[in-house]
Amino acid sequence: MHLELLIPDLSWPGSDAAPTMQGAVAPTLARWLSRSTRQPAIGGSADDWLWRRFTAPAADDGQAGSPDGPAEPSARPIAPVTLALDGHAPGERWWIRADPVHFIVGRTGLRLAPPAYLQLRPEEAEALAGSVRAHFPALTPDFLAPGPARWYLGADRPFELDTTAPADAIGDDVDRNLPRGPGRKRWLGFVNEVQMLWFEHPVNRAREQRGEPTASGLWLHGPGRMPAPGLPGCTGAAGGGEPLAGLAALAGCRWIDTGAGVQNWLEQAGDGHWLLSLDALTAHRQAGDPSGWRTALDRLDAAWLTPIDAALQSGRIAGIDLRWPSRDGLSAARVVPADRLRFWRRQRPLAALLADPHGRSNA
Repeated sequence: MHLELLIPDLSWPGSDAAPTMQGAVAPTLARWLSRSTRQPAIGGSADDWLWRRFTAPAADDGQAGSPDGPAEPSARPIAPVTLALDGHAPGERWWIRADPVHFIVGRTGLRLAPPAYLQLRPEEAEALAGSVRAHFPALTPDFLAPGPARWYLGADRPFELDTTAPADAIGDDVDRNLPRGPGRKRWLGFVNEVQMLWFEHPVNRAREQRGEPTASGLWLHGPGRMPAPGLPGCTGAAGGGEPLAGLAALAGCRWIDTGAGVQNWLEQAGDGHWLLSLDALTAHRQAGDPSGWRTALDRLDAAWLTPIDAALQSGRIAGIDLRWPSRDGLSAARVVPADRLRFWRRQRPLAALLADPHGRSNA
């Protein structure tokens, strides 16, 4: 097997990055980064790279279609991709995600909570979605709520919105991340009405009494029509949650859930070229929890990276292309079995390695 390993949120952002990462150990990762050969950084975010990897470029976007090429525009029509994953046929219609979310009241306004913070029960989601359908009967045929966390609106024409993905808005001021564009007035009116509709909804009153976060409103994002599949150049993909599962399905690639652990994945994957996304750090970064992030990184190193390293040394894995976000875009390093023997490459602390996107000299 040749492995492409993506670790989103491997670097802690902001001014407290250094003290946050200082306490992380992750010995296998530190050795990889100290002794591997750094590759040129890839433009854009991890999500940009995955999108380019699994979708064909639009005819008018002027992109070359290379997964290592320039970043796509920020808008990625993820809505029809995950709609297909949820068992519905997007067809040629336009779709937008309309996910229920919780807003945190701060000193200067509302802030978006991480999506996992809300955790609606199926019956609660059904009741809230039912209230939206009853209040907007004209939208009922176009409003789908196949699960508690992912809801959709369909249309026969573009939504004319430039939206922000929840992952890019978590913890930030809600007003700064609301949809923009010609369709803003219409769809913000819809969102505001839902917010008022749910303010005294029985589901929210019951959750408030139990001390649980309430459903504050809907977050619109990812509008567009189903993209054409790309040529990802891999046998299959694993991990990465709903976005990668949806993109793999779009491109006709096999996808494996990583919930059963590394040995189960290795047994299921077989040979070939595999892309593995380990996103155990993401929830802690989104929640602004540095202690949880450090703990999750050390657990990730022990539970996944160390067994992968053993598979690399045994020959089960021929080589690893490691990728992680940094200030330069997506940093990259080539990890091979011989790296373990390169003792002259002094192992540096993980915090220093992650702070330096270029790594140490390969000499």
